[in-house]
Amino acid sequence: MPNIFLIALSIALIAAGLLVLRWALARAALLKDAKEEYDARRIDRPGTVAGVERDDFIRIYVSANEPRWALYAAGSLIGAVLLTFPGLFLLNTIWEGVRAATGASDVFAPGYYPWMFFMAFGLVGTWAVSGMIASSLYYRRAPEGFEAAMMRARGTPIEEVEIRRRRPKWARRARPD
Repeated sequence: MPNIFLIALSIALIAAGLLVLRWALARAALLKDAKEEYDARRIDRPGTVAGVERDDFIRIYVSANEPRWALYAAGSLIGAVLLTFPGLFLLNTIWEGVRAATGASDVFAPGYYPWMFFMAFGLVGTWAVSGMIASSLYYRRAPEGFEAAMMRARGTPIEEVEIRRRRPKWARRARPD
C-alpha cells in the first residue's frame, strides 16, 4: 500500500515547481514585452518615457505586471509541507495532554472519531497558517503601481500628482448631497 503522505508530498512539490516555472516563463515574456514597449514608446509617444532610462522602465514594467501570486502560492505549498509533520506532532501532544488532564475514556483514544476530527481539522488549520503567512507577505510586499513608479522615475514629486481612477459602477449612481 502506498504511503499517502509521500503521494501528497510529491503532488505538492510538483505543483510548487510548476508554479515557479509559470512565474519564470511569464517574467521572461514580460522582459521581452518591456523592451519592445520601451522602444515603441520612444517612437510613438516619447513624452511617456522622457527622463526614464531603459533599464528603469523595464524594471518598473516587469515589477508592475509580473505574476507574483505564483511565487507566493508555491511558497505557501512548500510551507504547508514543512509544517505538516511538526503540526501533527504538536496536535497529537495537545490531544494526549488534554486527554490525560481530563481523564477521558477510551472513546477519545487515538484512532476513534473525536481524535480523527481533531487531527483532520487541526492539520487543515496548520496548513491555513502557511497560507495566511504567504498572503500577508503578498499584500505587504506589493510593488508600487506602474503610473506612480513612472512618475517617481521621472523625478516628479508624487505628492503633487493626482492619479485619476475610474469611479466604480456603484458610485456612478450616487450623487453628492
